[in-house]
Amino acid sequence: MTVSTAEPGTITDSPLLGDSSSLHRVAQDLARGVRAAHPVRETLANRELAKVLSSWDSSPAPVHPDALVAPLFPEPPPAAGVPFLPKERLLSREEKSAAADAFARVLETCEFTSGPAVTAFEDAVADYLALPCAVATGSGTDALIIALRAVGVGPGDEVIMPANSFAATENAVFACGAVPVLADVTTPDGNLDPESVAERITPRTVAVLPVHLYGKLADMAGLRAVADRHGLRIVEDACQALGVTGVGQYSDASALSFNPYKNVGLCGKAGAVITGSAEIAERCRVIGYHGFEPGRKNVKCEAFGLNARIDNTMAAIGLALLPWTSLRGLRRTYLARRYVDALRPLAEEGVLEAPAFAPDHSWHLFPVLPAGGGAVRDAVLEDLARAGRVESDVYYPVLTHRQETPVRQRLFGRAHLPRTEWLHHRVLHLPLHAGLSLGEQDRVVEALYAAMRRAR
Repeated sequence: MTVSTAEPGTITDSPLLGDSSSLHRVAQDLARGVRAAHPVRETLANRELAKVLSSWDSSPAPVHPDALVAPLFPEPPPAAGVPFLPKERLLSREEKSAAADAFARVLETCEFTSGPAVTAFEDAVADYLALPCAVATGSGTDALIIALRAVGVGPGDEVIMPANSFAATENAVFACGAVPVLADVTTPDGNLDPESVAERITPRTVAVLPVHLYGKLADMAGLRAVADRHGLRIVEDACQALGVTGVGQYSDASALSFNPYKNVGLCGKAGAVITGSAEIAERCRVIGYHGFEPGRKNVKCEAFGLNARIDNTMAAIGLALLPWTSLRGLRRTYLARRYVDALRPLAEEGVLEAPAFAPDHSWHLFPVLPAGGGAVRDAVLEDLARAGRVESDVYYPVLTHRQETPVRQRLFGRAHLPRTEWLHHRVLHLPLHAGLSLGEQDRVVEALYAAMRRAR
């Protein structure tokens, strides 16, 4: 079912699903100063987006694109600089109120751990992503461990993954008793390269674990082709890619995160496994809750299981916050489009590379690559902070095979990842979040131009 946001007689095109492709389409329209009338698929995650589009369609369209979207980006209180991700703006005032109301309702029932919100939240996530099954977990890391175990990864197996991810990716492999095997990435997106994966396959390889880095979809069709040739499973680390078109299409299972710092963050740790397989989903439920047989209290059907399912409290908060999912995604997508447009002259000069504005991206982070290597990158980082009062970041400062751990030499001593290393020595991240204002973004761009002039 769809909810129309158009006035009678207005021509509309295909309905917005709320996924990255549809948000990309709306952002493209808005960047051209066009207020297009779109029907919106009726899901809980699309509710606030439908309201906003409806209000836009009922008023005259401003000429300038920023005037069109200004209500989405209220100016924050005056500040000395631009923070990278201010904690006080993780949720809007309306979202905080909705979360507080949800917690109050749980307090009345005292159904803190088990309760009806768990199933309702899982159903809402699956409905939004148009996949049959979602199994909510205590964190994104839990989701990765459970998904890997559910597809058959166990002690001594090898799992091929990239080196430029958060530690949870490799830790999930270790938690299964398996061995991470590092493959190289493609440039400039930093995602797992199918050809490099194929070169790392051995008789012990069981699965491939691609990461949709910064929210950009990896080459899943290419990875699936490699996996099928060798009888391997694929688990996606989609913890930065909630709602990205194509997630779950080529994999056996995908892991999501609802950490407060993610695109859709709750008020604590939470995650989910999404899959098109009812059998894998059932295994996830068993593994995620002590190995208990579903529907039978304290009766085990597996030798081992985790205490890793989502609490009813967090699921209730998730249900309260999910309606803002697509609207928050549209904010990020429009900001990303503005960055890409604003930085195009630097890209054309060859002094900085910015991401392409693509429809298969959640825009969890916005990376840029200054030309000239690590020394220039570090100078730009320092200049942004000192002269521009803009907080930027290198989100993953240490690659997996560079971490000083007891297994480094034994497992990763021979790792040869030239493209991963090349990207790592150049990348920096600009502020991009759902609470970033247009004025703040303009300050970031101005400071970056000034820093790049001084770094040359």
